[in-house]
Amino acid sequence: MNAFNRNTACLLISVTLLLSGCANTGSSLLSGTKPDPRLTSSEQAQFFSTSGAQGCGVGAVSGAALGALVGALAGDSKNALAGAAIGGAAGCAAGMTANYYLDGLKKDYASTAERLQAMDTDISKDTAAVEKSTLAMKQVISENQATLTKISIQKDKAGFDKAGAKTQLAQIDANISKMKETIKGMKDKESAFKVALQGQTTATTAEKNKLENLNKEYASLNSKISDLEKETNELYEQRQAISLG
Repeated sequence: MNAFNRNTACLLISVTLLLSGCANTGSSLLSGTKPDPRLTSSEQAQFFSTSGAQGCGVGAVSGAALGALVGALAGDSKNALAGAAIGGAAGCAAGMTANYYLDGLKKDYASTAERLQAMDTDISKDTAAVEKSTLAMKQVISENQATLTKISIQKDKAGFDKAGAKTQLAQIDANISKMKETIKGMKDKESAFKVALQGQTTATTAEKNKLENLNKEYASLNSKISDLEKETNELYEQRQAISLG
């Protein structure tokens, strides 16, 4: 293997490992104030926080490989590295928007009836997970809203503990960031369900009725996620209105 090929291979391996590593770690590379444990300790929070990153990782690695290959075939190591980076970014976007769930159903189940039953199980499981995550998130939101109201009232008064308030705001910022990350994971899965439901072709009355019920379950899941996102956005807006200078 000549020097160029060795360099290209090393670049490809390094970039793909980096991209896959980033996909698997999510926001763990970020430093600073940690979010409230209630937002991170539950299985539900971890599940929804990593679902989007995993989808990104699959597309990123394949995209990086293709991008590097294009550069390698052109005989330019710089183009190979640039191609890997650009391909990885494009692949990440594709992984997030591709019909990965629908493709999985088609691969794993031969009949429409089997796919509908699998979706029924998955939607029910995710709805329960959203409900459990919502309980923890709403508790944190309520407490953070009360803290923000207190800071807003006291910040212009004599003796105000500005340093302590900044610490509290940093905690709330970390909480909001984590909740937005979790909701993003929820919405990624919800979008996958939508595509999969639209991709079903029913032939029997039983299948049509099953699909109709699944669409109702999906609508309920979508509503729960939307309500949670609205509350999180309201907390974010309340936080943005406070400045301590």
